[in-house]
Amino acid sequence: MSITVRIRSYPSSLCFFLLLFLFIWNTSLFSQERFRRDPPFPDPLPELTLPQVESASLSNGLEVSVIRRQDLQVISMHLIVYAGESFSPDALPGLATFTANMVNKGAVGLSSSRITETIETIGGKFSSETHPDYSVISFTFLEDYLDIALETLGKMILQPTFPRIEVSNVVRTMHYDLLGRKSSATFVGQRTLLRILFKEHPYRNIGFNETGTRNLNRDELLSFFEKYYRPNNAKLILIGNLTLRTAVRKISRYLNTWENRAVDHEAVRPPQPNETLKLCIVDLPEEEDATITIGNTILLRNHDDYFPITVLNQVLGGSAHSRLFMNLRESKGYAYFAFSTLEFFKTCGILTIQERVRPNAIFESIAESLNEIRRISSQVVPDYELEQAKSYLIGNFPLRIEDLEYYSSRLAAIQAFELNESHWNSYYKSMMLISPENVYEIARRSQLQSPVVVIVGNIQELSPYLQEFDLEVYDTNGEFQYTIKKSETE
Repeated sequence: MSITVRIRSYPSSLCFFLLLFLFIWNTSLFSQERFRRDPPFPDPLPELTLPQVESASLSNGLEVSVIRRQDLQVISMHLIVYAGESFSPDALPGLATFTANMVNKGAVGLSSSRITETIETIGGKFSSETHPDYSVISFTFLEDYLDIALETLGKMILQPTFPRIEVSNVVRTMHYDLLGRKSSATFVGQRTLLRILFKEHPYRNIGFNETGTRNLNRDELLSFFEKYYRPNNAKLILIGNLTLRTAVRKISRYLNTWENRAVDHEAVRPPQPNETLKLCIVDLPEEEDATITIGNTILLRNHDDYFPITVLNQVLGGSAHSRLFMNLRESKGYAYFAFSTLEFFKTCGILTIQERVRPNAIFESIAESLNEIRRISSQVVPDYELEQAKSYLIGNFPLRIEDLEYYSSRLAAIQAFELNESHWNSYYKSMMLISPENVYEIARRSQLQSPVVVIVGNIQELSPYLQEFDLEVYDTNGEFQYTIKKSETE
């Protein structure tokens, strides 16, 4: 049997296309390998155009700032008074908060209910907020009613009556509000932490409790108001579709008679950070889980320290992708949540970690949290992790400032602390310039590794899991009670 071999000839054009296919296929494979090796360039930053802050001063010393937002149909007005809770006398903690809460409770010719009715008529919202260094009276209303809003604010500031019945009502409201919040483990932990960190500092008054409200009275209110609510001790910020010229003209009409008077400000020294690890516990018998609050103060050399410490916080626990959450919840399964936050005062910052964990995981949770603090304080943050944190902060910033309430509160803080323009107009640039070395430097010189740890929960349930520690016991008002030595818990 013979085998016949047939050789077919292909047209030259078909050979050409076959070779071309092989070339493209190999090139595609090479490109894919190169793509895997080289990460893609990041998308360009979204354009961020922040309106200019324009300022002027009235003849009585009141500084007026206007941020023109033509996209708004409301005007957001904020009166900043440099009299926060650190200005309250030691014998009357809560006086600054009490005073701010009383501003809208009556003026000559206007009862509290009439003020509320006027605010509702112009589509308004009124609130007050007291910080350690300053208080903010906020008033948002439809833009067509600027004159009515300014007239109402002028009467509240220039002609307050502080009726005794309203004094009693506000004191009672503050008392029962604080009393009710004592059942919140998160609130109790945060307040206890602040009282311990600021034990010998004026900022300790921000942790006042319902006991302090008993001594609040109208005479002390009048004295505090007369002393600190002065135009030369205040700033007025307006955000909306109006010009500085219009704002100054209208504000002068209603507030130019506000009397200027010298205000003595005692310089508030920076508080000293906690220097040795301290573990504290607050007994809340009804709690089934444990709430852990860990924190320490951070001394800031200058305003530019804001940016590296913000990035550090983001890496440590600023989101669900940060180290604390990924370790304690996702990896170990100890915690229901684990995050860190930053709060800035005029003379310092405070970094706080909050976690909610199962009682049988409390020792491991504290150990892992301290380990994460130690790691970020002793090792340079890898480039990829730093860039992720910066990208999150930069990408989230435009979204957050779309919210008028956040926009207003951030601007109020910048104005109150007299921060430079990098905190507003140059946010992107300032954040992008942060390097791993910047973050490491501020972590290294901050005493993050010696925090105060406050545990809130059922002390009988938690004690068996805390035998490795000496514990200071505090009540729900943040007052020290006694110490449990390590030998006593074993």
